[in-house]
Amino acid sequence: MRRKDQPERLTSEKFIHPSKSFHIYTQHVDRLCELHWHEFYELCFVCAGHGRNVVNGVSYDLRPGSLFLLTPADFHEIGPLESETLHLYNLVFSDNLFSGELKTLFFQEAGDFRNADMRESFEKIEDEFRLIWEESQHQKMGHTHIVKGSLERILLYIARATSAAKRQEEKIAHQKHPDVQKALLHIHHHFREGISLEEAAKQAGLAPNYFSHVFRKTTGIPFQTYLQNLRLKFAKSLIISSDYPITEICYASGFQTLTHFERVFKQRFGQTPRTVQKLRSSEC
Repeated sequence: MRRKDQPERLTSEKFIHPSKSFHIYTQHVDRLCELHWHEFYELCFVCAGHGRNVVNGVSYDLRPGSLFLLTPADFHEIGPLESETLHLYNLVFSDNLFSGELKTLFFQEAGDFRNADMRESFEKIEDEFRLIWEESQHQKMGHTHIVKGSLERILLYIARATSAAKRQEEKIAHQKHPDVQKALLHIHHHFREGISLEEAAKQAGLAPNYFSHVFRKTTGIPFQTYLQNLRLKFAKSLIISSDYPITEICYASGFQTLTHFERVFKQRFGQTPRTVQKLRSSEC
């Protein structure tokens, strides 16, 4: 039985029918949804109410028009402000509904897709979600294509609205070698899994040896170091944001052994995972 203080992992099997690639919910959130992560993408649009969304340890304010996309590499908790209720659309979907071309375009051009303020496009976004809802309810011929079209338009709205905030270093990385950017998208979404250099090279369409060379030239560090840094950052955020046991944080972050995790964590942050956890507990 899962301990109450452990983040829950929401599985695709539970939230998306095996014969489908998406499901849409209308939700009325009147209490805190505790820390969790999912095996799927989650796109949420706030129609009414005010609240807070904490993603990977970073807190974002929610208001009507807030729109955010979470990947399988994110964890979060969401809840309303006191005496309020959040009314939102929640579209959950698998990777195959998110075309490779759009995924690359979106993550290259969009800024903070975890906290997009879409108040200026509120009616357009709401209409798209309403269309997805209606198509999912009636499931007429071609409904999946209509849903995919609405999803793509929503994501492009986010990309347009947030492109100015795009981090400069990611633009530089793409300009240096666009094939490496394709691999980076895959790595950032699946770093908790056992990603090999060969698998990453395949995503880039390059031979492993050549990929290793251009990856280091593009990012400034070797592939394994880059992957380990992502896992360490995720682990530290999880330690700070939850009461999850260190051993389970180790494995949830993609490390294979606790000894290795504790050693590289201390090398990176100057403190052991348990020290960070104790300091966090003392501040609460």
